Amino acid sequence: MKKIVLLFAFLPLLMTSCGGSETTEDSDGTDSLNTSVLDFSDMNEISLVPHGLNMKLMLPSVASSTGASIDAKVIHDQGDYLWYITIGPRFELIIEDFGKESDKVGTEKKRLSELTNIFDIEYTVEEPALIMYKRTLHEGQGGKASYHCFGEVMIDGYNYVLRSEEEGALKPIIEDMVMTIRSAKPVTES
Repeated sequence: MKKIVLLFAFLPLLMTSCGGSETTEDSDGTDSLNTSVLDFSDMNEISLVPHGLNMKLMLPSVASSTGASIDAKVIHDQGDYLWYITIGPRFELIIEDFGKESDKVGTEKKRLSELTNIFDIEYTVEEPALIMYKRTLHEGQGGKASYHCFGEVMIDGYNYVLRSEEEGALKPIIEDMVMTIRSAKPVTES
């Protein structure tokens, strides 16, 4: 009788632990975003044309604790090569204009490989124009894992890097940034 009671006690746990997830686990055990289907349903389009950049992208819909929508802020000084897009206190995407320079993702991966004596770098998304990675100090050195993203997009013959802050952020925020980077494209006149 006790075995049957225990079975029914653990049955709900077994059933919920078999549920699906939006991320898939690769054969090496790392989580990766599903790149075959891009779902922008919980995102809003923003144009950066008023800020001097011929780009539009999708940003996550964020609500405050009261349920009110938090609007994105774009900070850009006229003539500068940097744009900061923030939503609330945690989401800050940085856009840098690199002009005609290309292969910035390759350059970033090389820079990260030179930091292996300090950090363990684990790529969760690794594509020619986009990376997402988890950065941790070597075992026994303390600290928390941080997540980062770095992508590039060519618009009107100019290369733009879209990246997270150097400090990184929580994984769900970086996953939203990856979706934002994937959505970046030029604004076409209609």
